[in-house]
Amino acid sequence: MLPGVKAPVSQTQIISPDQVKGWFALLLTHATVTGRIDAVLTEQHKISFSSVEILCWLLETEPQSVRALAGKLVSVSPTRASRVVQDLINAGHLQRNADQGDGRVSLISFTESGRHFAETIKRTFEGSVKKYFVDPLDDDDIAAITRIWAKLEKQ
Repeated sequence: MLPGVKAPVSQTQIISPDQVKGWFALLLTHATVTGRIDAVLTEQHKISFSSVEILCWLLETEPQSVRALAGKLVSVSPTRASRVVQDLINAGHLQRNADQGDGRVSLISFTESGRHFAETIKRTFEGSVKKYFVDPLDDDDIAAITRIWAKLEKQ
């Protein structure tokens, strides 16, 4: 646990106090690491973690519909994804075009300047992930987190 942060005392007997601590350690780890990365992105590029997640997914595959994109996101709900995408369009980083195969669907892609912006931000993002997640851990820690996710993902 983080210094000064305690998990709520559980009166239930369904899970043990150590299991409660483990659960809150997971939540606090996520909140702390993403908060640190978000602070760097906001300071250096005036952009949120959520926006960067969208831009990074689009760098992997574009164009994409907002629905397809929203299904991949971790930090953004599908409802919020649509608003964040619109903010990125309004900022001139993304554009919306009709899907040639289905006119009811619009596809999101980069503007020329938006692609350059996203590539720059991705370097900052990866550097922050390295600093706040990779560097403090060793290979066994990262392997353990990966194994844990593989177990939880199957449920």
